[in-house]
This record gives sequence, structure tokens and C-alpha cells, in this order.
Amino acid sequence: MWSLVQFGLCVVLISLVLSLLALPWFELSWWKIFRRCVSIAAAFSLWLWVRKLEGRTFRSYGFSAAAHGRRQLIFGVLLGLGALAFCFGLGLVSGACHVAVSSDRLRLWRTVIGFLPAAFLVSVLEELVFRGFILQRLLACSTPCAVVISSALYAVVHVKTGSLTPATWRELGGLFLLGGVLAVSYLVTRQLYLAVGLHAALAYGARVNKLLVGWSDAAASWFVGTSRLVDGIFSWFVLAGMGGIVVWWATRGSHAGGRRHEG
Repeated sequence: MWSLVQFGLCVVLISLVLSLLALPWFELSWWKIFRRCVSIAAAFSLWLWVRKLEGRTFRSYGFSAAAHGRRQLIFGVLLGLGALAFCFGLGLVSGACHVAVSSDRLRLWRTVIGFLPAAFLVSVLEELVFRGFILQRLLACSTPCAVVISSALYAVVHVKTGSLTPATWRELGGLFLLGGVLAVSYLVTRQLYLAVGLHAALAYGARVNKLLVGWSDAAASWFVGTSRLVDGIFSWFVLAGMGGIVVWWATRGSHAGGRRHEG
């Protein structure tokens, strides 16, 4: 547990230093700059802990068993894309959202194409941090404790606003559920491939939908959500369903084979 506290302090301190150095060069609030620096700080801190202090490889945190990993990664991507298609399809049919393609074509295609590799890189890094480093260390306490704490930290880190409004609480709830689904993905496979695929697909959808989809009724956002995707009651049911599908699929015969190759 103490190593997690040290890791967190290292991330915060590095982010603080980088954000203060960058502040004079960008026309952004300090909080927005700080949030962007967290990813850099987390990557460096993870490398420091795993490679230098522990002498382990990143593969040992959930990227062994490559044969099973490919199937798990593909299934994660397909499940994430399927969930997005279901949500947007139902939203279009019900009128909760509508097609609203951005007129800025350069930004549109830059995001649609350019964010593909970024989505996977971010997903790999975040899964190594939250489900690799944090979750796996907390499992020494108890599995429920590990899932709850790692999911809560994941939720807090990803909230974009500092004001606590009802919308913020709904977003926190959705992010917590997403963190739980990703944690379960690791627990039932003992690998991070499935979580990375699912995470990458949803992260891509959350970024790209803002340039393709408009939300029709702001008053109904408590139920249908917004472009953040996880801040509506309906999306919570979808996330719970995804968790059930993950457990069902990963525990079927050969798909659970990652457990036998853990290391």
C-alpha cells in the first residue's frame, strides 16, 4: 500500500512541476495544463517503479500469453464498438441525438484518423497504471477493495470539471462503473488485453462523437447522457451489460486461457 502512496505522490509532484513550467507558454488554465501533465508524469513514474525500482517488465503486469491476448484484444475492441453502435443507434431512432457532422473537415479527419493510434497508446498506459499497477497491488488487501479503490481513482482522474454539479456526479458514477468493468476484464483473464481493447474503442468513440453527433434535448441528459457518453443513467445500464458480457465471454473455455500463462 505504501508503494501506491509513493507512486501517487511522485505523479502529483512531477505533474505540478511540469504544469508550472508550461503555464507561461499556454493560454489555458493551470488545471487544464496540470491534467495534461498527469499522463506524462504517470508514464515516467510507472517506468521508474516497474523497470528501475522493481526490475520487472511491463509484460509481467498483464501482457503475457500473446496468443490468447490477440483474441482478447479483438473482442474488447468489438465489444466497445458494439456498445457505441447500440447507444448511438438507439439515440438516433429515439431522437435523443442526431447526426451533426462538423463543418471543420480538417479537424474532423485529423481526429477520426489521427486519434486511432493515440487511443491505443493512452489505453495501454492507463491500463498499466490502473489495472496493472494499482489494482494488482490492492488485490493483496481484498478483491472488492481493489476494484472499488482503483475504479474510484480512475473516475476522479478522468472528470474534466472541478465543480460538483449533478452532471459531475453522474459522470463520476459512469466512470466508476467503467473502471469496474475494466477491472473485471483483468480479473477474469489475468491479462490486460481485453481491457485495452475495450478502453481504446470507448476512448475513440468519446473523442470522435463530438464531431459527428449532436444531442437533441439537454433536459434529458440525466438519462441519455452527453458526448461524454458515461454520464447518463442509460449508459450505466449499458456498462453493466458490458460487464456481464465480459464475464460470460472470458470464462468460456479457451478464452480464459490467460490465467494459465500469467507471469
